[in-house]
Amino acid sequence: MRDFVRSAFSDAPAASIPFGLSIGGRPAPVDAWKRQTSSGPGDGETTIHTVKLDDPATGLSVRVEAVECGELPAVEWVVHVKNNGTVNTPLLEQILGLDAAVPCPDSCVIHYNRGALCSIDDFAPVERRFRKGSDLRLTPGGGRSSSEVLPFFNVDCGGRGVIVAIGWTGEWAMQLTRSKDGPVRMRAGMDLTRLVLHPGEEIRTPRILLLFWHGDRRHGQNMLRHHILQSHRPKVDGVPLVVPTFVGSWGGTSAAVHVGNLERLSKERLPAEFYWIDAGWFGTGPWHLAPGTWKENAALYPKGMKEIGDAVHRGGRKFLLWFEPQRVTRDSVWAREHPEWLLRIAPEDEVTSWPVWDDTEDPMWRFAESKRNRIAPGDALLDLGNPEARRFLTDFISQCIGDFGLDCYREDFNIAPLAFWRRADPPDRQGMTEIRWIEGLYAFWDALLARHPGLMIDNCASGGRRIDIETLGRATPLWRTDAPGSPEGRQCHTWGLAQWVPLHCTGGLPDLTVATDYEFRSSLNAGLIVGFWNGGDNPQDRPFPEGIPYERARTLLQTYGRLRPCFYGEFYPLSAYSTAMDAWLAIQYDRSDLGEGMVVVFKRPQSAIREAVYQLQGLDASAVYEVRNEDTGSTSALTGHALAGGGLIVRLEARPDSALFVYKRISTPTPPPGGTGASPRAR
Repeated sequence: MRDFVRSAFSDAPAASIPFGLSIGGRPAPVDAWKRQTSSGPGDGETTIHTVKLDDPATGLSVRVEAVECGELPAVEWVVHVKNNGTVNTPLLEQILGLDAAVPCPDSCVIHYNRGALCSIDDFAPVERRFRKGSDLRLTPGGGRSSSEVLPFFNVDCGGRGVIVAIGWTGEWAMQLTRSKDGPVRMRAGMDLTRLVLHPGEEIRTPRILLLFWHGDRRHGQNMLRHHILQSHRPKVDGVPLVVPTFVGSWGGTSAAVHVGNLERLSKERLPAEFYWIDAGWFGTGPWHLAPGTWKENAALYPKGMKEIGDAVHRGGRKFLLWFEPQRVTRDSVWAREHPEWLLRIAPEDEVTSWPVWDDTEDPMWRFAESKRNRIAPGDALLDLGNPEARRFLTDFISQCIGDFGLDCYREDFNIAPLAFWRRADPPDRQGMTEIRWIEGLYAFWDALLARHPGLMIDNCASGGRRIDIETLGRATPLWRTDAPGSPEGRQCHTWGLAQWVPLHCTGGLPDLTVATDYEFRSSLNAGLIVGFWNGGDNPQDRPFPEGIPYERARTLLQTYGRLRPCFYGEFYPLSAYSTAMDAWLAIQYDRSDLGEGMVVVFKRPQSAIREAVYQLQGLDASAVYEVRNEDTGSTSALTGHALAGGGLIVRLEARPDSALFVYKRISTPTPPPGGTGASPRAR
């Protein structure tokens, strides 16, 4: 990493700076441009490197701002391009935030994951054997950054490699090519940039993160988790976010029912920190036809949403409320009053999936979900690149936060914006609308957080379709996929996403009136959303049912509270990824800094296997750990060497079934010669 930083951002020749730019159809001759560099201390142990290049012929200026992490072998940067001249620049193309090569021996594998397209295989892992002469180009599709593909990649060169993360909440592109002499060339930026800059105009590229690793690839993945927790973790009142527990409810429920349910939560002393109200609280018709008319439904909330906020806070809880302000429906108030703020597409370019088409097994479903640019006919996109529109939106949402008493602003975004952006661009400005819109999104969220330091933002976007390193520092994907239904799907989603992203919640809240241990454990994550629906669908206008097993609900939530610190460390998949109903799946969370962790094992409903063995990871081989079976209460004292070598033996009889183990380091003796102790057996 240090060699890379020296060659890229210090006193090296300008040509080694890892960005790309073409001017007038040819690579920019940056080695001939005037060059200035500087380095100095940043926050904490970081170092800030700045490289500035100026082209005297065109007035074009390129500024690279890089942050070198002091604790981890990681560096990230953003490239800024500005026209300091008095006339338009020549045509600029292929404006890349990353253009660099990684030397590789014969073995090379590219690891990445699918995005969130409302299916059981959301976040499924993909491995691409990358032989000499290989080429791979990936985009998220539709303009949402984690729709078809997550913007995280691990270039595994056999015992060492580099992780690349792209911070751009639009249509990024990643191109990997491998030459015949072995190096892997990595190029990343926006999918399309072909534009001139007017005098004084400045744009930025996607943020690029490179993290170098050697040894076990899982070590690299866990260093990425640590880097995100250190550098891209939201803060609430200046304190790093710990994702709360939420009780979910539907916005189409009346205020009286909400207030009654909140009183029941307090009476039963249920340790859930937030009350969650989803869509359906505004307008007078179906929720998906109402965005753009943001007024409480008077029939449901005759005293306004402030009544609910007050009731939530009286019970010692905090309040989350759903919005989707960037999609504006055709007949809404905003569409009538501010048509000049809206981006539109032609009717023939509209793509839909839900609610017209819901056959998720159809091979075209993934395509339609990714490219879906309307839910209601005539949907428009609020132009966040318009300063007046952005100021209006910022003031409006900020006022709602204050008036309603919101502690978490839940932002959904149910249409793909790419077609809107591209239709707005003339031939010599392709990419400009997207750039300004994404810059506007960041400015909007930053302004909300500055005005409300205690605010948390939930980044939904049809369930987890805007996950990248720029959004992660501002907002948290509390509803990571719109396909959360089955416990097995939730298990798979955690297996895939947790290797890259530490903070998220499982959509498809477990119903604590009927949830089994198997179902509840399938939802365990850094945050937890639960419901009390008695096995039904969204309750609409229904109070909590009678006969809720509140004592069990309290026990489950208290158990989660004990486990929650485990999610803020290392993650290890102990089994292979599988969507099969006859598989076992096991995962481990380890807090090496605390000497403790947890293991969750799932036996799926069609499995006839009764016993499995899992070798734990990341433990101190010479330490002794107390391992507790949360189902039986039995404990065993084993060395880390035993847990990693002989493994954890798990026996499960039911179908389906699960096991939960917690462990804690109790001493660090010198291990006996050749002795590890017996493997723990659990029933």
